[in-house]
Amino acid sequence: MEVKQDKAWQQAIGCLPPLRAAQLAALDGQGEVEELRLRAGYPPSVRIAGEERALDLSPVTAQELRETLSRAARYSVHSYAESLRHGFVTLTGGHRLGVCGTAAEENGQVIGVRELSSVNLRIARQITGVAAQIALWIGNGPPQSVLLLSPPGLGKTTLLREWVRLVSDKGYSVAVADERSEIAALSDGVPQFAVGRCTDVLENCSKKQAALMLLKTMSPALLAFDEITAPEDVEAVSLCAHCGTAVIASAHAADMDDLRRRPVYRALLKLNVFQRAVVIERKGKERCYRMERLEERTCSS
Repeated sequence: MEVKQDKAWQQAIGCLPPLRAAQLAALDGQGEVEELRLRAGYPPSVRIAGEERALDLSPVTAQELRETLSRAARYSVHSYAESLRHGFVTLTGGHRLGVCGTAAEENGQVIGVRELSSVNLRIARQITGVAAQIALWIGNGPPQSVLLLSPPGLGKTTLLREWVRLVSDKGYSVAVADERSEIAALSDGVPQFAVGRCTDVLENCSKKQAALMLLKTMSPALLAFDEITAPEDVEAVSLCAHCGTAVIASAHAADMDDLRRRPVYRALLKLNVFQRAVVIERKGKERCYRMERLEERTCSS
């Protein structure tokens, strides 16, 4: 039986050594794969619907891991030093290769990873099936601020991208601070994902610096950030609030109670920027989306 080919999967595995890529190009059910994990000494495994499954293939070697990283970095690893300092390389198409091994430090700061032990290839896809549901939440008026919540791997970036597209195609100017090149995935200046006709993208720039530049130059009605994780990211959201610009951002949390327990997110909520939060949950193999309205004061000091 002929295997149905998935464009995103075929693009992502292009960073693998040719023999391994050829094996995985024939994988059945590739369109459902969320992540591919390669660990030295073990067969490759894939994550589907949140569950990791080993494949009946030969074990991964350390040489394969080194070659995968070299190919992902286009044989110029030093050019990706900044992103590797954070443990990943972003590939064409918005796919992300996370790396593990022995951390290399300099002056107390991680500058990269050597002696790789494993890599995690996250597959990025454009998913439009949620458009009808979130269009009701977006409504017909000017954009409002919204926070997207879920544990890792449940599709926050996918939902954020679709929200941006829908707002943009309604005629509102949207700016995207694409720090890791995963939201729009620019190639020769052209987004590889559909992010709307009125969207401007600034990538490979910290969220705070991107906010300063985009607010001054693009006058967006909505500014999008992916994965608020640090105090500097909270400052970026604050800049938007001071300029009267709506914000859509994502955060790692299972729900609002989980969000409030974390110091960075308590500081974020104290800004009183977000009127609503969308919580992403998994029920069986399906993702479910729940809207919560935030009170004026969402957390106590």
